[in-house]
Amino acid sequence: MRVFNLIWFGQLVSLIGSAVTVFGLGVWVFETTGSVTYFSTVVLAGSLPGVLALPAAGALVDRWDRRRTMLLSDAVAVVVPAAVGLAHHAGVLVMWHVYVLVAVSSVCTAFQWPALSALVPEIAPTSELSRANGRIGLADGMGRLVGAALGGALYTVTGLSGLVALDVLTFCVAVGTLIVAGRWRAADGTGAPGRAHAVEEDGTGAAEDGPGPRRSVRRDVADGWRFIRARRGLLGLLVFFAVTNLAVELVVVLVPPLVLSIGTPAQLGTVEAVGWAGMLLVGFYLSLRRAPTRRVAAILAITSVNGLLVLACGVHPSPWVIAVALFGVLGGYSVINVVTATLWQLKTPREMQGRVFAVRRAIAWSTDPVAYGLAGPLVELVARPLVSSGGALETTVGRITGTGADIALVFLGAGLLLLAAVAVTIARPRVIRLEQEVPDALTATETPDHATNHTKEETTHGA
Repeated sequence: MRVFNLIWFGQLVSLIGSAVTVFGLGVWVFETTGSVTYFSTVVLAGSLPGVLALPAAGALVDRWDRRRTMLLSDAVAVVVPAAVGLAHHAGVLVMWHVYVLVAVSSVCTAFQWPALSALVPEIAPTSELSRANGRIGLADGMGRLVGAALGGALYTVTGLSGLVALDVLTFCVAVGTLIVAGRWRAADGTGAPGRAHAVEEDGTGAAEDGPGPRRSVRRDVADGWRFIRARRGLLGLLVFFAVTNLAVELVVVLVPPLVLSIGTPAQLGTVEAVGWAGMLLVGFYLSLRRAPTRRVAAILAITSVNGLLVLACGVHPSPWVIAVALFGVLGGYSVINVVTATLWQLKTPREMQGRVFAVRRAIAWSTDPVAYGLAGPLVELVARPLVSSGGALETTVGRITGTGADIALVFLGAGLLLLAAVAVTIARPRVIRLEQEVPDALTATETPDHATNHTKEETTHGA
């Protein structure tokens, strides 16, 4: 596990730097423009290119060495904070610069995520996948927690330039750990894996080993889609996540404008730090203990609780209520991320994981750009007129929520959407029974370096 531990540490340090830059850019954009629409548009620019690039990125990840793919992604991504820092220091940073730079970062992430997800089963025993994924969630939570705290504390002292300089340093650490990890794998005699086996389509959405002509990226993407489509339970779960991600991302993108409208940047840093602490603590627990084994039931139960927490923010928007709710929501999603990642890693053959995981994420995250694009107009063009003086909801929702009533109204809608998604999914037997109906590609006793290549799967139920 020493290779996993080293890569994990490098990603943790990099996540801290990235979180600092994201925090600083968010505050800079809102202070510069004062517009929720501009703020959400930046988030959209940092999401949509990556979602569009994911399917092709996943297909390429299955062809390339996965560690080297992560290395290249980090090396390119370091350009983003460096360019932001130079432009801001020179006093020439404008909005379109931010759009371009976050778009580049998004595409880099589109390659890095499927590479890391597919690399984990190669460097961690299958029986330890749950804990390994828990540690990745721990790194995510710790990075965002420390990043939010550092961002809130340093922004008023160093400004945006100081924050992005720190980000550049953390990227260098991540690149260094990936280089050392490659040498360790070579010394251990496990450096060759990391690239998928050549596969041939068998017409059923599965794959099999063997020589053959080099496949096109388009066919590889289609192969990943057919694999998912043939397993209705997994496809239904993806639809569930597409809907719930729409609701959650509406909330996440509107937390900074809501807190800044009723508080200060320091309070925003505290709120985000408390929220990411939830992910950190739960991730730490899951890195030591196994996640729930009834994975689908856990996903639905946690999403129900998250819906209620989001509703609480809409009813009484205050920094501390938002902080407590964010703590619960992000802690809950730490569990969801771990059980979901483990579920897909167990159900997907190793040689197909890059393309399948990329298509999976593209579907589940397809509504994220929609949320980012709708957030500003929903607040400024729909919710604000409804709760303002003379609006249809002035004496009801407007009175209940008080300050920030326009954004709080969107929170109420997002909470109801989460609860509705759970109710609809419970009524879908294929999703509820998918853990029993879809066979595992690897058994719990197999280790990544000695696993049998499960290249052809059979489902107990047809598409």
